[in-house]
Amino acid sequence: MLTVLNLFIYGFVALVVLPLAVASLATGSKPPENTMLTKYYNAEKHLMLAGNLFLLAVGAIAILKLVQHFALIDASRADRLEGWINVPFFALLVAFLFLFVRAHVKVRRANAVQ
Repeated sequence: MLTVLNLFIYGFVALVVLPLAVASLATGSKPPENTMLTKYYNAEKHLMLAGNLFLLAVGAIAILKLVQHFALIDASRADRLEGWINVPFFALLVAFLFLFVRAHVKVRRANAVQ
């Protein structure tokens, strides 16, 4: 059973974050400019892609939780689907963290040379 706060959070992810991630993937959006993360996105070209794919996995989990809460699928099928969604979720989490650490090292090295 989800609380009202859980419903709000999962609904926000499913209705706002997920379409933004899909639009970002579809248009091939550029990294954010003039932010503190710009140098990391410029240092590692696949960081934005990994982040958007990770957001897709988060959106899939949110949709699954909402569908299960409103009893559109039964609990056993939701458990099986959750297992299939969690594998790419954790793989994308590890990939994003690896790419971010790699970008951080590149930025640190570039700053040390200057």
